[in-house]
Amino acid sequence: MRRGRQREVIVWSTAGNALRRNGRDVVLHGLGTTCTEYLARGIGMKCWVDYDFATPATLFKIDVAQLYPLIDILRVIASDDVIPVVRIPLTASSWLGINTTASAGNLAKYPDLGGQYQRLIQAMVAEFTAYGIVSILDLHWTDDDTENAPMAGVSAVDFWSSAAALFADNSYVFYELYNEPHAISQDVWAKGDATHSGMLEMMAAVRKHTDAPVIIAGGGGYAYDAASLVTLDVTLKAQAATNVLWNFHPYMGPNQAGDLKKCPSTFETYLQTVFNATDRPAIVTEFGQQCQPTAGAAEHCEGTYDGKTMGYDEAVMTIASKYGVSWLPWAWRPIANGPNTKTCMDVNGGTDPAGLSLAHPTDGRGADFKTLWSAFAAAPSPTPTPAGCPGGGTLAGCIGECPSTSAAAYSACVKVCIYRCS
Repeated sequence: MRRGRQREVIVWSTAGNALRRNGRDVVLHGLGTTCTEYLARGIGMKCWVDYDFATPATLFKIDVAQLYPLIDILRVIASDDVIPVVRIPLTASSWLGINTTASAGNLAKYPDLGGQYQRLIQAMVAEFTAYGIVSILDLHWTDDDTENAPMAGVSAVDFWSSAAALFADNSYVFYELYNEPHAISQDVWAKGDATHSGMLEMMAAVRKHTDAPVIIAGGGGYAYDAASLVTLDVTLKAQAATNVLWNFHPYMGPNQAGDLKKCPSTFETYLQTVFNATDRPAIVTEFGQQCQPTAGAAEHCEGTYDGKTMGYDEAVMTIASKYGVSWLPWAWRPIANGPNTKTCMDVNGGTDPAGLSLAHPTDGRGADFKTLWSAFAAAPSPTPTPAGCPGGGTLAGCIGECPSTSAAAYSACVKVCIYRCS
């Protein structure tokens, strides 16, 4: 088994709307995964596991042949400014060994399925974090019968208490409280009730075991709402709660057709709303465009941003880059074996090699993540120093050479001049 560098202890903090690692502003760039949320009901499928069916007590053994291609893509983008990140979706009932209709048969065959599930996740996290890759533990579902319920169920508090205790000494583990809250009141979302766990009590369950953990909170509307986050921030400030990142899930495809708020321009407005009203960073732990045009309009949304023609996912990443927002697209699916012509949502839908490389569509449908990763994932090259000031070496001269045909282009040029000439 390959060995990564020794994992260092990191102090995470926030300042303004930026995440900081040991006092330096950083962003997280990475890839979400999918399969671990439904593993307990899908024993035998390809999901990071080399199965040992002959020995039920040790059914799960991590399959590094599946894992290392993902690690190789992530680890090379690491720098002082960019932290690689992976998202691992989890199900509370699977973690806690709670019987569900969907998983009952497998739980009967493998009585310690919950424990084995925990140890698999622990092994995955150990592999990722050994290479300096942050692991986001995402409570995707409460149980695998109801899947994406409106809000986390009552077992979520026990889940987070258990998970946080297990990973308490690993500063590379972040905690995403609940995947996509929806159709729930602000009060229940924040505080819970007899059948739901609220954001505040789940936060408390994590903090009980960890020192200044990084917690990710998504608002209503399937983790796509600014107002609920701004309201929650009032309570968090009263509690002096730190290290909270706001989460957004922008998507566009047939399921979102006609939903104007999911267009890139409104996504930018939502970011501006939470940044203007709160003092916390943001992250996009899922986004996607399905089989919408690789470069151009998606459904009813505009196919341009800042005067440039681009597809939906490119627009989301461009806006995220503009505001220093971290991101992970949906999703690396281990079972994928090449282009997914049905939904175009397999980030690992590439063919070189099949299922182990980033998607690179040639038919104009779906996001081109091979190209987008190259353009956005790593930190940009250093901006020229002030010694490289054009226009005669003065700020006024530099601004005088900026293009006047586009207000956006002129504004961007002025910002460059201020940096290079001041």
